[in-house]
Formats: sequence, C-alpha cells, structure tokens
Amino acid sequence: MKSYLIKLTRMKKIYWIFCITLLFYSCDLRKPNIDNVDRTKMEIFEPERHYYPILRGSEFTAAYKFYNRGNTPLIIYDVQASCGCIEVDFPSNSIGKDEFGFITVDYDSAKNIGHVEFYITIVANTEKNIFTTIKFDLTVVTSPHYTKDYEGTAEKIAQRFT
Repeated sequence: MKSYLIKLTRMKKIYWIFCITLLFYSCDLRKPNIDNVDRTKMEIFEPERHYYPILRGSEFTAAYKFYNRGNTPLIIYDVQASCGCIEVDFPSNSIGKDEFGFITVDYDSAKNIGHVEFYITIVANTEKNIFTTIKFDLTVVTSPHYTKDYEGTAEKIAQRFT
C-alpha cells in the first residue's frame, strides 16, 4: 500500500509539472493584444480583382500577395469573408519588414448564380485602420447542357390552345 501511495504522489507531481509547463508555453504562443502592439503598413498587390465567368458548382482559388512596408512586424489576427462559401487561409506567424505573405481564398460556387461580389476583411496591426478590405467579383454561369429551352416549350403550349 505504501508503494502505491508513493507512485500516486509521484504521478501527481508529474501531472502538475506538465500542467505548469503547458500553461507557460501556451502564454508565449498567443498573439499580443492588437491595442498594445506597434502599427505598421501593409501593401496588398491588386486588392480589387475581376475574374472571368466560372461554371456553377466549380471551385475557384485566388491568392493575394501582401507586403509589410513598415518597420515593425505585421501580425494578421483574423481574416473574415463576406460569404460562408469562402474558405480563407492566412499566415499565423508575423511578417517581418519588407517580407511578404499570401492570403488564399477558396470559393465554392455551388450555391450561387449570376454576378457575385465578395469582400474579405483583414484584421491586422496596420497604421490607419486595423481593418483592411480586399474584394473580388466574378460571374457564375450554368452549364448549357442543363439550361431549359423555353422557345420550344412556348411553341408546344401555343399548339395546345389552337
């Protein structure tokens, strides 16, 4: 029984050491508060884009290249899309002075048709405003194989009434 208690207290010590170590390292991995961090300048290559039409149901991927033109590291806290049909991937680490990164946008056109316009909001430690918006638009078209021929239908309806 005594050896069991010794093993139990040893396990408790190991458990607490593990918890304290985990807590210590998790505090270092968090991003600093956006209100307390120095501001920098972000330059986005082609922030507003217009794309050719795509077929409904197909997927579309665009990558936005951005530069840190300031003197302090650029930290991107969040990137939010204006539609749930868009998945966004952005760097989780900071971008140094004169370095660049990519924000990748994956769009699924299964639920849209016609001209669509999307806005992506970037939350970062930028100088003038912490919110920066990029935009893209395109037209989603249906396949001609699935489009109903209304001209032939109108003739058939007219024949019924004569």
